[in-house]
Amino acid sequence: MERGGLTNATVELPRLLLASRDARPRPDAEIGGVLLHDVGLLDVIRLSAAGTLPVAVDADTVEGLAPDEAAIAFLVERLRLPIVITRRPALAARAGALGCVALLHVHGLDSTGWERAMAAHPGPPVGTAVSPGLILTHLDAEQLRSLPRPVLAYGLIRRSTERDAAFAAGADSVVVS
Repeated sequence: MERGGLTNATVELPRLLLASRDARPRPDAEIGGVLLHDVGLLDVIRLSAAGTLPVAVDADTVEGLAPDEAAIAFLVERLRLPIVITRRPALAARAGALGCVALLHVHGLDSTGWERAMAAHPGPPVGTAVSPGLILTHLDAEQLRSLPRPVLAYGLIRRSTERDAAFAAGADSVVVS
C-alpha cells in the first residue's frame, strides 16, 4: 500500500549508517546510508535532492524544523526521506503511517527513563533507535525481545568491535561515526 509516495515494501533500514553533520558525506563501500543529525533544514533539503545514498534524519535535531506532524509530512512526502527518527511517539507513529521507516529514539540513560520511553512506544510499524547504541549489549533477553523492530544502535559506536557487539546483541542497523 502506497502512502506519501513511499511503500513499506521498498523502504529498508541499511545495515550501516554513517552519522553526518556534513551536507556532503563521503561514505565508504560498507556504508548503506547517511544519518543526518544536528544540521540545518537547508542541508537536509540539499542532501535529499542529491539522492546519492538513502538518507535518514534525526528530525529532533534539524534546526529550522518544527516538532510537529507537518514537519514529518514534509520530510516524508516532499523530501521523500525513507528513514525518520524522533523521540516523540506521536510523530514516529505519523512517520510510519506515511510509509517510511519510522524509529522512536529511546535513550537508555537509566532504568526509569528506559521504562517510561518503552511504555510510550507506539509499537509496530515503528521501530526503535536505541541510544547509546551499546546499551543493547546490557539489556536482558526479555528487554531485547520486547523492542519493536527494526532496531537501530545509535550513538557512541566508534570501533568495529563495538559495531559487532551491537549486531550480536540484536541490532538490525548500526550508526557509525
